[in-house]
Amino acid sequence: MQRMVHERFLGAPLGAARFLTLIAIAPQLFFLYLTLTDVEASWTAPVAAFAYAALIFSFLGGYYWGVGLATQPDAPEILLVAVMPMLIAFALFMPWIWGWNWPGPQLIVLGLAIIIVLFVDMRLIRAFRPAPHWLTTRIIASFGLGITTIAIGVVTLSKYG
Repeated sequence: MQRMVHERFLGAPLGAARFLTLIAIAPQLFFLYLTLTDVEASWTAPVAAFAYAALIFSFLGGYYWGVGLATQPDAPEILLVAVMPMLIAFALFMPWIWGWNWPGPQLIVLGLAIIIVLFVDMRLIRAFRPAPHWLTTRIIASFGLGITTIAIGVVTLSKYG
């Protein structure tokens, strides 16, 4: 079994990255499960899901910052794009502070942003030469986390309006 897992996932191009990508989506799937099934966790699970997705989204900004500095240090637009995920995640957190409707709508927006960021990835391919199958791995990551985050937002909205 271990050999099959190694050959199937880790032996393929970017296999370890794909495997870890799938593992990284697992907490969000767990939060979705709790949101759907556990009355006591129906509020804390969406909040934890928001924090988890916001952290990963902010991480992508740091990734873009590093790629921008390494490949186009004189291009301020890539650096501007790099700080946007952190600013968006922070802005989506603010309604909680003000007591507005949260986190359902913000989870939906954050999930969409995580999917939309694939367009940034496609532009980055022009700036550097990523490993083979890099974009495929990013698609798995963005759609997996994005769709799960959106689902948690929809379920939360249906429960708390």
